[in-house]
Amino acid sequence: MSSLKVLTVTAVIAMSTSAFADIRVADTHNGAWITVTENGQPAANASVSVANVPQQKKSYTTDEKGRVFIPLTLENSRSIKYKAKTESGRESSRFAFHSTNK
Repeated sequence: MSSLKVLTVTAVIAMSTSAFADIRVADTHNGAWITVTENGQPAANASVSVANVPQQKKSYTTDEKGRVFIPLTLENSRSIKYKAKTESGRESSRFAFHSTNK
């Protein structure tokens, strides 16, 4: 009976994690490369935005590889929150630290 519970819990976790998009951030000198995946595959045409930088109100769209470059002009190093929404409506967000000392 205990192995059945373990299998059930594992299946629930696997199914719940696949229901979301994933965001990866690569910090650069003047912005960030964002990669969005859904179920482990590149999420083309996903909408990506920056949530906590007031001067950054534009939304960006990923290419066929699930990537998009977001230019950033920061006066100070800080943590930035990225939000993504895939074509199927799945949403995800991630904080990433960006340093102005490169």
